[in-house]
Amino acid sequence: MRRLVVAYIATSLIAPASGQDGLPSIFQHATGPQIAENAIDIGRLESLTDAYMSQMLNFASTGNLSQIGSNAINSVVYRGDLRNVVQRFDGTQSVDNRLALGLVDIFGDISQSGKNLAGSTVSNSLEFADQLLGADGQQLVLNSAEIAILYGSVGQSGINMANYAEATLAIGSASQIIELGAVQHVDNRLEVAAMSAVSAAISQRGENFGNIMISETVDSLTRNFAGDQKVHNVVVLGEGEAGSVTQHGTNMANFIMASRIGALEQISVGTQSVVNEVLDAQGNAVTGGGITQTSDNSVNVIILTQPAEGGDDATILVAQTADFPQSANSSGGGAQTGNALVVDR
Repeated sequence: MRRLVVAYIATSLIAPASGQDGLPSIFQHATGPQIAENAIDIGRLESLTDAYMSQMLNFASTGNLSQIGSNAINSVVYRGDLRNVVQRFDGTQSVDNRLALGLVDIFGDISQSGKNLAGSTVSNSLEFADQLLGADGQQLVLNSAEIAILYGSVGQSGINMANYAEATLAIGSASQIIELGAVQHVDNRLEVAAMSAVSAAISQRGENFGNIMISETVDSLTRNFAGDQKVHNVVVLGEGEAGSVTQHGTNMANFIMASRIGALEQISVGTQSVVNEVLDAQGNAVTGGGITQTSDNSVNVIILTQPAEGGDDATILVAQTADFPQSANSSGGGAQTGNALVVDR
């Protein structure tokens, strides 16, 4: 496997800068691109000098092949207490895994995975958090593979995460914003020129997470999700015969889990969509007992957990607005959730 990883990062970091109470404060701002690319094209094998690669990619490959790409920007992990954490990202994170194997029959296993993380803070406690995925912010994962006949397995997965805050004990006041124009997309695409054998297994999974907060207590939180979350899983079978195909997509925005919440305001005006497709060479949908397609879109979700020290009768002030489309296109089960409160006590 040939792997190319190119990362351009524009980051302004002050860490730790002590506040009046002596706690560290952190400011992070990134505007440039992070790009991870892995590409194998059988048409260019003559340019490779790796004997193992040439042997592996013959016209009946029994070897295993893995492509992995990962990007992370504006990330804080601190065991103690933090005063202020401010994180801004207006750039692009992109993972592109590509396999163009032409007439190669695959008897082994192919794995393609990509992960993007922008704006993450984990600490014991946090007095103030301000996280932003700007209008020009993009998180993109593309996994694509082209083969002849599949006898083994193909697994494709992508995860995008933006604006994640976690504190063991407490978060004071916080703001999490994903602006209009920001995107989180996962695209998984597999093309099998001839057929997929009965014993073959295909798995495609995409997940997007934006504005996630987990803490024992949260005093006040304001969040706005106006971005675009999309998962597109597609399998194209030249002869329209499928073995086992599993496709799943998850989009989640404005999620909070805590035992106590003082005041919470959440507004969601973005979009969430999952498209799961299995097609033949003419673009017609392929159905069958071996195909499983599921989806899960959720926005403005509150999970109230049991307080560590026991029962709690505190009043929670919550204002939630969700005014945007959630869509899923697949033949299997799907869930659409908006403005939900779950009490786990």
